[in-house]
Amino acid sequence: MRLSRKQDVTLKPAMLRAKALAAGKIRASLNVSVFALDSSLPAETLAGFLQAQFQELSLSSQVRAAGPERVQAALTGHFTKADVLVVLGDTSAKAEPALMDLVQWLLLNGQTSLAENLLYAQLGSTKSGTVAPVFERVILPLDFAERVQQSGRRFPWAASSHDQWALADAVLTYATGLAAE
Repeated sequence: MRLSRKQDVTLKPAMLRAKALAAGKIRASLNVSVFALDSSLPAETLAGFLQAQFQELSLSSQVRAAGPERVQAALTGHFTKADVLVVLGDTSAKAEPALMDLVQWLLLNGQTSLAENLLYAQLGSTKSGTVAPVFERVILPLDFAERVQQSGRRFPWAASSHDQWALADAVLTYATGLAAE
């Protein structure tokens, strides 16, 4: 569990490639589980998006989507097989309590390491005056998938593409152990 990091750093191709290379040396394949706190959130879309980014970085990975049913996700191995858990939420008043309930459930069910390797992907902007969660948080624009589809470019490294690579960067940071406190 970490504090949110600032997202105004420009991601560079060499930095992401280096992290992907390091993750590949640590694990034969990176397993990421995207868990949606609400059924209306695009977990499958985000999982496919991350998988495509890891492929562009030549990183062997498996990204799967689940949620919002925790027990069903546990029965299908989404929690035991994951190296990094990306929890997808939004700006609603129910999102943060649902996140904390999920973390408590993970801890009570012996998934401490996964709770420690949890990233909170929030769709939408932060509300002013809102306290940041105690987890690493990456803010994704509501239209993150449409932006990438419209660009049609491989490695859209323009400054405006930072939003699209911030989550992959955070996952790679956790996968390589660089997020350790």
